[in-house]
Amino acid sequence: MKRFLPVIFFTLIFAHEPKTELPDWKNYYRLGTVNVQFNNLGIASYARLKRTTSHTFQDIRFYGHFFEKDQEIRIRQKTSRRYMSFDKFYSYTTLIYEKNTFIDVDLRYHYNQGLGWLIQNKESGNMTTEIGFAFDNSDYLNTEQKTSYARGGFTVDQKIGTFETKIEFEYFQQISEKNENTDLSRFQILGEIQYSFKKGMSLVCGLTQDIPKEKPFNFETASVFITIALNRPLNWTF
Repeated sequence: MKRFLPVIFFTLIFAHEPKTELPDWKNYYRLGTVNVQFNNLGIASYARLKRTTSHTFQDIRFYGHFFEKDQEIRIRQKTSRRYMSFDKFYSYTTLIYEKNTFIDVDLRYHYNQGLGWLIQNKESGNMTTEIGFAFDNSDYLNTEQKTSYARGGFTVDQKIGTFETKIEFEYFQQISEKNENTDLSRFQILGEIQYSFKKGMSLVCGLTQDIPKEKPFNFETASVFITIALNRPLNWTF
């Protein structure tokens, strides 16, 4: 993980020419509780740093669910750039480190890139869809397993008064050779509803789950969280 941190930091800071356009910076924090299988309570945490211009988007996010015996940790850095002549379309690159002991993922480095379509971009919300390729590099007990996938993604964000909703859906279809006849194709889902009760403060309820392709969605195994969220703009110009 250490070798990725400098790449993430400098990509975020030097992603555009500040003389032509000043970026908007914003940070987010959340803390609360998370529950799995109705009787396994843990601590839910989240942090995000976002930097945008009219044609670029960069952010780094940390998700952490900590239980007595298990952990769900995800660090994600994403960069996207809209095409000047076709600003409904954009290219993206994502780098992820994750650990999820519920599904026996001790350590996984993940990379994906591709093309996105900005279906809707309004003050009231946005909608995007993405296609591309993805690669996993798992390191567990001194063994390495590299897997490649075709990837599809869909995201919807909507604002209605003091409420905001978010749905993120990703699917990874394994295209590389299967190891020990194990298909690593999977769905990843995230759903949230947010109520803003004060400027810069809100209550967020949601769920997240990794679902193997061959298994149906099961609410009992989803991570359901409730958090208090803080966000504020930053007066950074680089």
